Amino acid sequence: MIGQVTIGKSFGGVVRYVMEKDQAEVIDQSGIRSSDPVLATQDFNVIRSQKPNVKNAVWHTSISFAYDDKLTRQNMISIGKDYLDKIGLADHQYLMIRHYDTKHEHIHIISNRVGFNGELASDKWCKNRTAHICDVLEKEYGLTIARDQGKNRGKLNDKNPLKKQIRNEIKDAINEGLSQGHFDYEQLQSHLKARGIEMQFQTQSTGRINGISFRHKNMTFKGSAIDRSFSYRRLARRLSQNRNQDKDHDKRRKD
Repeated sequence: MIGQVTIGKSFGGVVRYVMEKDQAEVIDQSGIRSSDPVLATQDFNVIRSQKPNVKNAVWHTSISFAYDDKLTRQNMISIGKDYLDKIGLADHQYLMIRHYDTKHEHIHIISNRVGFNGELASDKWCKNRTAHICDVLEKEYGLTIARDQGKNRGKLNDKNPLKKQIRNEIKDAINEGLSQGHFDYEQLQSHLKARGIEMQFQTQSTGRINGISFRHKNMTFKGSAIDRSFSYRRLARRLSQNRNQDKDHDKRRKD
C-alpha cells in the first residue's frame, strides 16, 4: 500500500482529472455534490473561501494497493476514511474516487485543507506522515506490504520470528522519526538512540560513507535489509525532503 500526496492550488483541475477519467467511480464523499465536476469544484471553493489567503488548499492523495490485494468497495472506503482521520482531515470535505485503469487497485482522495469550521489542516511533512499511516493501515487491514513486492521480496521475509520482530521495531522507529520531520542524520540518530537503537555508518578508506546499519537488542541489520528505502542514499534523500518541506512551510508562514 503506497500513498502519494500532492498539495495544490486549484480544485477544478484535479477534480476533473479524477472524475472524468475512464472507469472512474465516486465511492464516497462528504459535503460535496459528486454528480458533476463543476458542482464538486464549486462546493470545495465555498468552504475554501473561509480562508482566502491560503493559496494551497487542495489535498490530493492517491493510495495504491499491492497486486495481490483484492479489496471490496467498502474496504476501500474504510481505509480511505481511516487515512483521513489519521492525517487530520476527518472533519473536512472530501471526494473518494476509485480508478480501474491499472492492474493494481487504487483510489484518489481529494480533500479541502480548510475544514467545515474554517480551521486549516497542516500539510507539514505530509508525505512522510502519509507513508507512515499507510504502513500502519497495512498492518491493521492485513494487507500485503507493497514495498516488499518484486524479485527480492523473499530476501526480507525472515523465518526467525525474533529477528523479524527486532527488524520491524527498527523500521517503526525510523518511520516515526521521519514522520516527526527529522531532516538530518544527527537528528535521526538521536531519535533512535532514545529508543535503544544504534545507527552506524560504513566508510571507505577515503572516508566516504557508502552504507548504513542499525543495531538493536544485539542484532545488526543493513539499512536496505530493513527496508529498501533505508539504504544510506535513499534515507538521505528522505531526510532532505523533510528539510525542504520544513523550509517551504516556514516560507508560506512568513508570506
